Amino acid sequence: MDELRSVMRDRWLWAALVLGLVLRVLPLVLWPNTECIRDECIYRAIAYRIVQGEGLTVSPKGWLPAPGYPYLLAWSKEYTGSMQSVKALQLALSGVSLVALFGISWRVAGLRAARVAAFLFAVHPTLIFFTGTMWIETVYICLLLVAIWAALWSKDQENPLSALAPGLTLGGAVLFRGIATYLPPMFALAILWPAGGARDVDGWRQTLRSRSRHVAVLVLGTVLTVAPWSIYATPRQGGFLVSDATVGHVMWLGNNDYPPLTFDYGNGMLTDDLFAKYLKLGRKPCDRKEPPVQSSQCDVRASVTWIAQNPGEFVGRVPMRLAQLFNPNSFLTRHIRWGYWPGMPFALKEGMVLYILLTSLAVQGLGTVAVFARARGSYAVMSVLVVAYTVFASAIMYGMSRFRLPLEPLWMVYLAWALSDPRGTWDALRASPARLAGAVVTSLALAVLMAWYLPTGIPYLW
Repeated sequence: MDELRSVMRDRWLWAALVLGLVLRVLPLVLWPNTECIRDECIYRAIAYRIVQGEGLTVSPKGWLPAPGYPYLLAWSKEYTGSMQSVKALQLALSGVSLVALFGISWRVAGLRAARVAAFLFAVHPTLIFFTGTMWIETVYICLLLVAIWAALWSKDQENPLSALAPGLTLGGAVLFRGIATYLPPMFALAILWPAGGARDVDGWRQTLRSRSRHVAVLVLGTVLTVAPWSIYATPRQGGFLVSDATVGHVMWLGNNDYPPLTFDYGNGMLTDDLFAKYLKLGRKPCDRKEPPVQSSQCDVRASVTWIAQNPGEFVGRVPMRLAQLFNPNSFLTRHIRWGYWPGMPFALKEGMVLYILLTSLAVQGLGTVAVFARARGSYAVMSVLVVAYTVFASAIMYGMSRFRLPLEPLWMVYLAWALSDPRGTWDALRASPARLAGAVVTSLALAVLMAWYLPTGIPYLW
């Protein structure tokens, strides 16, 4: 609580909060679009069935989502009369995310970097856009950032019960997105990480003695949050279920006879007819009348068989999936180009699209260089492992810019550090030939992926 009070006393933080709120409210006032698109419609349809007393059911495409967001939409409908009210909650959660990012950055990089990070978050165009949608990202980003801040705080506390905070929050993240299921070991490693780094043998002994109970409480908090849903859903959904049953559907989309699919502007299936045409080229999904866990497992097995039969094609698709993940456009680009914000002046449209592009390039490019220069300690363990895990999952399954969005705030900490102390960041990078080489190689790889994407992506901006 003392740390939170100290954070909330900063006037620059409050300025960033006000700016972020204004920028997020403005589109909702000027373009109060209540239509839905793709997954938004799916979440709404599932939520309506919850309101009607059917409980969580599969999507029209046959996959079972994590329960958090559909139930949140159902709660909004039940108690406010409209699912649109969830956007007001997301405005508040966006503010919580900004405060958490400020707190993380202050701990990791100092006060100046924390202020820069807060403003980077406040003006990030795609984060602003998602706050006013019915996609899950705003809630998930909030849970992820709060869990990280709580884990850093818990590491410094003597009382092991302090680890309940990150454990419960991580459990919440799992209930909103199944991909978070594998995050707790990364957070546990961060709590145990010695001050002297991976090679500090004495430090490992000391942290194992002093922080192993913290890890146990972290795991307990996560399990206590997720277990009630898992125990309830497992006998009803056809097999053991932690959170969702979506991996089979994603594997089916990404490892099939048709080319890698995505839904970003300039590279996605822009019409339902075109999407259906592509799907006809590949193997059919497993029987969607089967319980969702069994259907998902069947699709996973079929995808693994396809990979074994087409190893060259599988490996050859990895660069394209990564290009889709790191696409500097975003769903906001798509909405602007599709005319979902009617009346927006042409100059503002073009400026917004360029702003989206430059923001993505700054976070991905400069942020990655800053990671090589500055990433050390417990925060580095969590941020780098979460990003690496997400990149790996996309490389073998399915790439889309929306999957990258929760990662960008993690990189903003390092970007803010570099912007607030460019000389120190450059000196830190130059002091380690290995880190400098890693920054160069990774930057070149990102540039190649961007260039790979150029024929189908960036030219559509103009």
